[in-house]
Amino acid sequence: MNVLFSFKQLRTLLAMLAMMIFSFPDAVADAPSLIIKDLGEGHCLVQINTNQRYLLLPVEEVMPDVRVSMIVNNKEVKAADVRLAVNRVDYFVPLDLSGYTGKNVLLKFKLGSNDPVRGKLSAVCCKEMKLADTFDTGNREKFRPTYHFSPLYGWMNDPNGMVYKDGEYHLFYQYNPYGSKWGNMSWGHAVSKDLLHWEQKDDVLFPDETGTMLSGSGIVNDRKMLGLPEDAVIFFYTADGNNNKWSAGKQFTQRIAYSTDLLKWEQTDSVRHAAYINKMAYAAQTYSNTGNLCMTVQ
Repeated sequence: MNVLFSFKQLRTLLAMLAMMIFSFPDAVADAPSLIIKDLGEGHCLVQINTNQRYLLLPVEEVMPDVRVSMIVNNKEVKAADVRLAVNRVDYFVPLDLSGYTGKNVLLKFKLGSNDPVRGKLSAVCCKEMKLADTFDTGNREKFRPTYHFSPLYGWMNDPNGMVYKDGEYHLFYQYNPYGSKWGNMSWGHAVSKDLLHWEQKDDVLFPDETGTMLSGSGIVNDRKMLGLPEDAVIFFYTADGNNNKWSAGKQFTQRIAYSTDLLKWEQTDSVRHAAYINKMAYAAQTYSNTGNLCMTVQ
């Protein structure tokens, strides 16, 4: 069948096509940065369309934990328990998005089956979330330490893996970046040249499929031990198995991670061994080098 257009009809069709083409970038630019989809009571999905660095999560201390899972290109890369605000916002915690620019980022929010919060998460816990390029870390707390190190936000506990390397002191510590109580155990990192003035760095160990990151120690590998690079910083730490969804059914294990630049950390299975003490392993707090041996003190 032949279809013939008059000149007027053809001109109208071309004009419509031009409008569609030139208006398309504006439609993309106007797309919402956060698209929230309810998946049932206590369960929702948030799609993030932005180049901004942080998603600020609102926290209310008395609320139950909401499991927040980050899914990037259909793979879960991070998970944390956050007491998302329902009635009021006590403070915000930042979820860093800077490593995922240009990727398909989804956040899955899920409450436990017995939690008292009812209704759609999008109408309660998600309503105060916001995107930002900066996060205010100003210290306005009356009783916050000023002489001893404390992280810019979050909760800290015992120091772990302290080393001196290339003229700098490196402090690593138990850290929850998503609240002011124990949980989401990670290793934070701070650096000082004089043990008085500290600069907080990016976290180095995060919860993963082996568990959450508990106590441990660190050494500078100046004796070329364990087949790892010379002068690498080596961590010996406990992975708290069966403490998150990824590590369900796994035991406590002692593990090793190392870095040659204190920026990127590699976990190694070559010396994992999973040393158990009465079916429960806990990494030694003190390590020392003696000859070619690495000695631990429990």
